Amino acid sequence: MARRPARWSRLNGSPALVLGAALFLAAAASLAALALQARDGDGGLLPGLSEYTEAVPGTWQRINPIYASLNEPDQDLVALLFSGLVRLAPDGRVEPDLAEALPSVSADGRTYTFRLRPGLKWHDGQPVTSYDVAFTIRQVVDPGFRGDPLLAEAWQSVRVETPDERTVVFELDAPSAPFLARYATIGVLPEHLLRGLTADQLYDAPFNAAPVGTGPYRLVSLSSSEAVLEANSDYHLGRPRIGRIRLVFVSDVGAGVRLFQSGRVDGVLLRDPLPESQRVQLERMSGVRILTPQRAAYLVLYLNNAQANTFADVRVRQAISLALDREAIVAEALGGAGTPSASPIAPGSWAYVSELDRRERDLERARRLLEEAGWRPHPTMGTLVKEGAEFRVTIRTDNDPTRIAVADAVARQLDELGIRATVASTTFAVLRRDFLQQRRYEIALAGWEQGPDPDPYFAWHSTQMGTAGLNIANFSDAVVDRLIETARTTLDEEVRRDMYRQLQEVWQDVVPSAIIAYPRYTYLLRSGVEAKVPDLLASPSQRFASIAEWSR
Repeated sequence: MARRPARWSRLNGSPALVLGAALFLAAAASLAALALQARDGDGGLLPGLSEYTEAVPGTWQRINPIYASLNEPDQDLVALLFSGLVRLAPDGRVEPDLAEALPSVSADGRTYTFRLRPGLKWHDGQPVTSYDVAFTIRQVVDPGFRGDPLLAEAWQSVRVETPDERTVVFELDAPSAPFLARYATIGVLPEHLLRGLTADQLYDAPFNAAPVGTGPYRLVSLSSSEAVLEANSDYHLGRPRIGRIRLVFVSDVGAGVRLFQSGRVDGVLLRDPLPESQRVQLERMSGVRILTPQRAAYLVLYLNNAQANTFADVRVRQAISLALDREAIVAEALGGAGTPSASPIAPGSWAYVSELDRRERDLERARRLLEEAGWRPHPTMGTLVKEGAEFRVTIRTDNDPTRIAVADAVARQLDELGIRATVASTTFAVLRRDFLQQRRYEIALAGWEQGPDPDPYFAWHSTQMGTAGLNIANFSDAVVDRLIETARTTLDEEVRRDMYRQLQEVWQDVVPSAIIAYPRYTYLLRSGVEAKVPDLLASPSQRFASIAEWSR
């Protein structure tokens, strides 16, 4: 997802300075008051309340839902401290959060009407109203907003109305099936604490260091080294069972693993596979659980469909996909931390159809397809040749060690077909700018974040071809376009499910590119921690989706 570069500025003019100072003092007083609510007279945690400590690589910057996408520790804290109108269920469906039910939708699919749950409270005890929702959206569409430009773009054309304190209405220009999952899950901000601030002022506001939300936990203390949160007794989905959460900020994942091994933290989430020796060592430790939630993101071998001599021929693309031993790649290059898959819909998603995920290797069929396409083995070298030209390609990827290992494994497997592949790596910035964006490659290995909704429009619709779009493979197919368009504009889940079923079926025939696997996180936990973690995570912070139900 494209990101706008971070900009730093100072508040100019005395009114802003006065407002900033007032907000800081108010937030500090509020934080101090909240710190006493879950403690006894001696300042300790109330009897019977348990504690969970997790190591988090990096540190907080702005604990604010409209800016959290720029920094993962902020995302973790926002997930614990704030709530949206709706949230994601474990399979990616949308379910109510601050809203008492899913919204009613107009017949034309453009107008959503939400009713807030009665009696909602901010962490400071003030009531939550629809005006807080409207205020949050105004910040996102403010010209001074410095967060995710795609978030701002999504809300720019949405009309927001608040008929009363518990009702909020969104009117869209056109029906959008992904709208709720992608954008209505954003955490709501408290207008009563932030009224008068522009989005630009909010970017550096004291509130971001002393946030007040509606989530399952409230902030008690914050430093550059840790954040301490305590259970919100007024949480609308039920008081959390763990009384206190402590996030310890560390320099990198390695430091987090060492803290875990020493017993100083109860958990740490790893994006990348553990080295084999370390994984075996951890598995042998007593009192350790290792969870492997899957990412809603895939590793894909982009095949440039504009290459007339090779990948413009669907038989060649089919052969490449059939030549991949996805199980072996996951085992060897990902250390087992992945789900082998050839599907553009994430396994575990409500839209995924397992029987249409044809990920098995079939070298014989791959050879037949290549022969039909005119590629035949050279009698002495074994390399495939067509009209005197050898089948030689370069696999472009970035310098990430895991992706280089995957690319090397792919090259070895293609060699069995007679395709000579060379791996060339560079920084991700160079890969994106000089090769992917310009479509100057033959094969490229990269990752694609599906996000909270299965809609694949930006990745595979023909309108996204060319340097301005994200259809990196330059793929175009009228049937695929129609299925994607119908699925993203209807709000009927059964119709969407059927469109995605057909898409997965057609995908195996047209093979726009070769999806390899969906990587898995490695989540190290103490065995005494009863954690409900979704098996499919749209983002790392979604591991806390059911944090109120955790116990130890």
